[in-house]
Amino acid sequence: MPEYAVKTKAMLTKLFRDFKRHFNKARNVAEKLGQLGEFKFQLKFVGKKSVASNQTPDNKETMRLVVLMRRFLAPASNLHYGKVWSTLTKEFSQEIPQTLKEKVESGIEELRKGQLPISIDGKNFTAEDIYQTISEGGFFENQEKVREYLSKLSKNLFIGPLFWFQFYSYSLNALALMGILFQIILIVEKSERYKAIYGEKILTEPKCIYCLQTIGSFKSEEHIFPESLGNDELILPKGYVCDKCNNGVLAQLDDVLIKFEPIAFLQVQLVPHTKDGSLPKANFQNMSMERTSPTHIKIVAKDDTGKLQNKIPLGDDWYSFSLNTRGKPVTQKSIRMLGRASFKIALGIVALSQGREHACSAKYDSARKFILGESNFNNNFFLKVNGKPRVGGRISYKDFEEGTMVAIDIMGVIFLLNLEEEPTLEFNENIKPEDYILYSLNS
Repeated sequence: MPEYAVKTKAMLTKLFRDFKRHFNKARNVAEKLGQLGEFKFQLKFVGKKSVASNQTPDNKETMRLVVLMRRFLAPASNLHYGKVWSTLTKEFSQEIPQTLKEKVESGIEELRKGQLPISIDGKNFTAEDIYQTISEGGFFENQEKVREYLSKLSKNLFIGPLFWFQFYSYSLNALALMGILFQIILIVEKSERYKAIYGEKILTEPKCIYCLQTIGSFKSEEHIFPESLGNDELILPKGYVCDKCNNGVLAQLDDVLIKFEPIAFLQVQLVPHTKDGSLPKANFQNMSMERTSPTHIKIVAKDDTGKLQNKIPLGDDWYSFSLNTRGKPVTQKSIRMLGRASFKIALGIVALSQGREHACSAKYDSARKFILGESNFNNNFFLKVNGKPRVGGRISYKDFEEGTMVAIDIMGVIFLLNLEEEPTLEFNENIKPEDYILYSLNS
């Protein structure tokens, strides 16, 4: 298959997979909101004064919906509805029923315009204009000029609630359009053309890389490191991990990683939302942190050590400060669980890079038993204590004649390990005690 075709296949299968997964999440939240009530804009007259208000069925669930829908509405997103529709019409125009084509085209036009035309000081605002203005003016981004313009408009007591009503309505109305695109994707995936050119190869004999079982259910994909930490790229296809492991021990190890204090601290700052669309939060011994919106973080001190330190005004109501978080004491049990979580990631990246059969080879049997909690592991692993925070994760590995060395970088928290029991990991000229902590996994 030509290189272009291989890349196109990979892009399309990922696009369709991501679209369906995120649409289902947003749809579930919208259904819950529908059971709780309606979005309302109210204008009341009290004497000679008018009072405007915007009401949501539930503020927390509304926030989840808006955050989840951002993937489909942000112009830079690969899942933006315009890009998805362009790809569908370019690759599968003949497979899309004409009635659905017309529904999408009219749906896009209705979404952009909105049902309520608004004109302020001679400027006409479409629903899309309002959505992008609020998004760029502080909700998802913090563009200074847009923020100042929005602040000026919001001084009108009528405009503020009306804009927010349109903002929420735009996200909800967009879901209906995504539903049509979702329906089209399902039709396309069943077409003979898609199956012949882009269809994924189905593994006739699935085998779990963790427990080596070939029986049971294999309906799930496996995120090599948690989706809640921003992983949308490193995913094992169906047939690599059984549902028992995926929903059992592996889910528990993912939870250990997410709750590891340095990662939990970075998740609140760097990850837009968790797996289910909720805003991330973290709890420490001396403070708690949580996102209250995509651009705001709330910090609550539990004692004096959790309060903001070295607060310095920078002007325009901006400040620099430092935080000292205090986590739970490190125990051999917690280190062992963290080691198992990192080994789970390491074996997953081997399978993604070299294939399922290579990951199932006997040289990784000791690692498998360690991951599943059946035994200790006769080696050490390193944890970098002064990594530089960064968005996302990066994983690399080298398969030597003796040893499989893996480096895992999750938002700047770095693990170094050997998936085999030989050679033993020790400090050297590249891995120094001032940069890393060495932990034993054999106890």
